[in-house]
Amino acid sequence: MFLCQPLLDVLIGRGIEDIDSFIQPPSWNDLPGPESIPGMTSAVDRVLAAIRDKERIAVFGDYDCDGVLGAHILRMVLSGFRVKPRVYLPHRDEGYGLNAPAVHQFSIAGTDLLITVDNGINARKEVYLAQRLGVDAVVIDHHRIQDQADALSVWSSEFCGAGLAALFAMTLAQRAGWKDKRVESLQSAVSQYAAIASVADCVPLQNRTRTLTRLGMHELARAENCGLRELLRVSCADPANPDSNDLAFGVAPRINAAGRLDHPARALSVFEAARDEDAARRSVELLDQLNQQRRQLVAAHFGSLCTEIPQPAPAALVLYRETCPKGIAGLLAAKCVERFKVPTIVLAPSLEPGLVVGSGRSVAGFDLAEALEQFHRFFKRFGGHAQAVGLTMPIAQIEAFAKEFTTLVEGLKLGRNHQIREDGELVLATVGKHFDEQLALLEPFGEGNPAPVFLLRSVEVATLRNRWVRVRQGRYSLEALCWDLSLKEGMRSDCLIEFRGKRRILREFRGAGAVA
Repeated sequence: MFLCQPLLDVLIGRGIEDIDSFIQPPSWNDLPGPESIPGMTSAVDRVLAAIRDKERIAVFGDYDCDGVLGAHILRMVLSGFRVKPRVYLPHRDEGYGLNAPAVHQFSIAGTDLLITVDNGINARKEVYLAQRLGVDAVVIDHHRIQDQADALSVWSSEFCGAGLAALFAMTLAQRAGWKDKRVESLQSAVSQYAAIASVADCVPLQNRTRTLTRLGMHELARAENCGLRELLRVSCADPANPDSNDLAFGVAPRINAAGRLDHPARALSVFEAARDEDAARRSVELLDQLNQQRRQLVAAHFGSLCTEIPQPAPAALVLYRETCPKGIAGLLAAKCVERFKVPTIVLAPSLEPGLVVGSGRSVAGFDLAEALEQFHRFFKRFGGHAQAVGLTMPIAQIEAFAKEFTTLVEGLKLGRNHQIREDGELVLATVGKHFDEQLALLEPFGEGNPAPVFLLRSVEVATLRNRWVRVRQGRYSLEALCWDLSLKEGMRSDCLIEFRGKRRILREFRGAGAVA
């Protein structure tokens, strides 16, 4: 399918040179071979040996969407070898990553091989403890390497944890000699979860990660797992054809809500109900309730937090809230970044006396994980990505850290560009009836491939009902979601519209005034 000129301009403006390759349907052959992922071959050999020798295998995941789905992928492929691994997802109170008490539990249970997913690359001490206790380790992770564990490691910053787990599962099946139809069935299943996690974990949706995500999103339309189907039904505008907006703002928050307010095992149980529709419905209902609670908590805490931030806000924010549930710290940090346009770290009390735990979010162009490395003396633990970090530190160090961190960011003069990025100008008369189909070829939208934002000139607010606005340009009109409380019917101005698949979001209404 050809693209209309506005969408061609989007891709050209983003430096996409081979537009035909970018929009053509992906193939499984476009995914990387096992030899291209560091450590893949050796790790697969070790797991195949464990299966052959009937060793006891455990999987250690994480409490977020990526860690939950990565663990489910590994459990799924191992079950294909008639192996029932012990799957352990840590409670948020245990802190991020592999921990010593969990390692001791694995040892007591007689575990021979431990596979970590979405964590473990920096768990040097914990992996060494496991090895001393007779538990071998395979690490599947994508986080920035700081203190690399001495283990067989499948590591790449290009994919999320579940994405690497999906590639690991495919390689394991192929190396074991599974028949083509069986491998294809596995590919279909694991890519669905990898697609959700890739969008949720904000890894750049470019190159091979984009390929894997597109393949998985296509397969979601024919998901067989009852739990996944029910989750899509509840979360998506069109469950039969979910887009990246559905995954980012519908599916992922519900999975994450379990780890934020309860236990990530609640999310994992959704996918355990592979063929039980009643159990699937009950599990998804619980996630939906937790997600509603999460929304209410974030709204209440963010409203209170905003009253404490001076105007104008400093170059960086380090905020400690004694009453804040640690599970929503990252969400509050993200909302602060959106509102105040500065790197933000939100801290909450830890169960460990004298310590706080926190999450940070960054602005475009500022590598938060790299910046925090020079403040490691303040932290008991920290790690993450360029745009998101987690940390644990003594409460007594907050003030000193906040001062030094703010001074660093202030010196960089990042600026606070409040202008919304525009991809070009759009005239509704030239869009055509196939615009939605063409827009879908640019999916998935997210980190590294944001949804297009177009400028529409001289539009009139035709109708305004609740959060929905219909704008008119000549004989043509467009409906969008809008939270701009200043809009009134009859206004005319230029405006910005963000196109997120099936949703249109009115981002900004410029220079609004009454129609002459």
